[in-house]
Amino acid sequence: MPRPPEYNRLDVVNSAMQVFWADGYESSSIQKLLSAMGLNRGSLYAAFGDKEGLFLEALDMYVEEVAVTLKATLWSIDDPLLAIRSFLESVCLIEDEMIRSRGCLLFNSISEFAHVNHHLADEAEQRTKPLNALFEKRLAEAQSLGLLDNKKSPKAMADYLLTLAVGLRMHAKMNTSRETLQGIINVGLSAL
Repeated sequence: MPRPPEYNRLDVVNSAMQVFWADGYESSSIQKLLSAMGLNRGSLYAAFGDKEGLFLEALDMYVEEVAVTLKATLWSIDDPLLAIRSFLESVCLIEDEMIRSRGCLLFNSISEFAHVNHHLADEAEQRTKPLNALFEKRLAEAQSLGLLDNKKSPKAMADYLLTLAVGLRMHAKMNTSRETLQGIINVGLSAL
């Protein structure tokens, strides 16, 4: 019977997530991951199967953290449009330089895999759906309250907002001024 692991899986996955987020999938060597996680090669393969399995678990952890933040922000304000604005501001007006400079692990990954690893690109893209669903729910609520045109598809608007959030995160990574970021948010929300 195998020995039970002598490590906290969440801590290990979080350490791997930090490496993937900082360096990307391809540039995250097994040795660098092992060093960050404090594991040996055998433990990594026994626990996660391979680098891809570890990456997908780390990506799931990241998406869960983003979803918790998104849900908390979108439901922290009664007015759905003000809540959406608040989330968009939180995405790009990031004070922490390290977080701002890394961008978004999910969309960094989609971009990295787009033409080189269709399987991982699809896996990453699937993980955008729960985030879109949260936007879609608040947008449908805004329509029911008469705050948005009922002729527009909540799904299409949710896709648009996710695209806007990714673009804002990229601008934050480029150290775009707060004034410019606020202008982008204003124009973006006016399109709804």
